[in-house]
Amino acid sequence: MSRRALALAVGVVIVLAGCATQAPSDLDVETSGALQASVVEVATLAADGDVSGAIARLDTLQGEVDAAVASDALTDERAESIQEAIDEVRLDLEALVPEPEPTPTPTEPEKPGKGHKPGKPGKP
Repeated sequence: MSRRALALAVGVVIVLAGCATQAPSDLDVETSGALQASVVEVATLAADGDVSGAIARLDTLQGEVDAAVASDALTDERAESIQEAIDEVRLDLEALVPEPEPTPTPTEPEKPGKGHKPGKPGKP
């Protein structure tokens, strides 16, 4: 595992640890446990160098937060704080995704007998 991935994993845990550290009325116990488990999964995937997996798990976490808000298990204010953390982690993860290498466009060699024919002006 690279140092950057390890640092990111630690950052994920620290940034998203806020999923559990608020007043009980901001977040119910069951939702807190589920969000914490998701955060640990994101951090583990990032630490293992599975950036794509970590991003996918972060997408799932996003859905869990949205569902928690919809069911009143998470206040809008608390969700906003968690959303900021998710966005920050997502940017860090996406920065680790390697740029795809451009695929060279194959060129076809000119076939004999095609194209310009010398000695016949005016005819293509």
